[in-house]
Amino acid sequence: MPRNDPSHRDQFKSNAEKNVLRILHLVSIADSQSIPLELALSLRKREPGTRVAGFYAQGDHPVDHDRREVDILAAKGPFDIGAIRRLRRLLASHSPDIVHLHHAVSAFWCALVALTVRPVPILVKTEHNDHRGQSWHQGAVNLILYPFLRAIVCNSDATLSSFSRIERWLAGRRALRIHNGLNLRQVRSKAARTMRKDHVIRMGHVGRLVSQKNQARMIKGLAIARAVTGRDLRLEIVGNGPLMDDLVRTARAAGVANAVVFTGALTREAVYEKLGQWDAFVMPSKFEGFCNALIEAMAAGLPVAVSDIDTLREVAGEGALRFDPYDPQAIGAAMVALVGLPRRSTRFVERYDMAHAVARHVALYEALLAGRSPSVTARLPLVGKDVPGE
Repeated sequence: MPRNDPSHRDQFKSNAEKNVLRILHLVSIADSQSIPLELALSLRKREPGTRVAGFYAQGDHPVDHDRREVDILAAKGPFDIGAIRRLRRLLASHSPDIVHLHHAVSAFWCALVALTVRPVPILVKTEHNDHRGQSWHQGAVNLILYPFLRAIVCNSDATLSSFSRIERWLAGRRALRIHNGLNLRQVRSKAARTMRKDHVIRMGHVGRLVSQKNQARMIKGLAIARAVTGRDLRLEIVGNGPLMDDLVRTARAAGVANAVVFTGALTREAVYEKLGQWDAFVMPSKFEGFCNALIEAMAAGLPVAVSDIDTLREVAGEGALRFDPYDPQAIGAAMVALVGLPRRSTRFVERYDMAHAVARHVALYEALLAGRSPSVTARLPLVGKDVPGE
């Protein structure tokens, strides 16, 4: 029985009287680079009835949270029957009002399992990336899942606009936008600028080493910028991924092997410390859903240059230099333009504070449990005073 029936509203009323929202967030991989994990753990601080689970055993990045905060289902692959059984036991024992899904494979199994427990929880899913870049199996999962979802959260207007025609039809009025949230105070406290006496200009980038992030053209752009300026420009790339070896070869072929540093995966705190050491930040993605790394850089006050794509125009506002992501010359020119730009704080990023994202999600859950449309949360004001509107 779906949880918008009268018996479920009675159960929700009982939970509400106890001031408890019972929520299960299922993330794919619970590591330091998991955006939904950061949201789920922040929700848990406000709503103690929140439970957080990670589907896979481990990822590419280190873990920087208390391991006791997350139930690890330890799937070794997408068809791990043991992990799926552990997921069902977790659903049965926690009996959540809301199950919030995030990624294709784990979302598919969780939705399937959730339909077998009683009462059936309300299902919500967040779309984190531009759908024009999704794989065939991600698209197929969406077509299967969307009819069973009560709300489909998109992390940007650009993500919502990227839906295929059939996805838009299936989603209907259940789709809404809630921007990602970040702990801006933590970013700023850890990203205090490091004073140096050398004349090196250090540019940074944070992202998984995959085709979407377009790091190869950024490296070629660095070579062009160094040639144009005659300055000691260096690039530090934070992240892991399957293209590591290819990117090392690209740097060597471009003649900048000694000017490009690959740090590998770092904890979030270590990334914030890097922001304090850099002079500028570059994000050359071909497509994005939101891009938390960019907002972290802007929160630290770094001058930024980004791809001229819909998502980054929306997310960065007017506070970024823009370039054609497919043109290394344009990327190099943007890097040249970054040289000498000062750090500056901007109130624009305050709209992305985690408190706003948490408040919007709680309002969404309460609306769904009360039988109201998810679209009501779109009319909520941002939390706090003197925050630029959306």
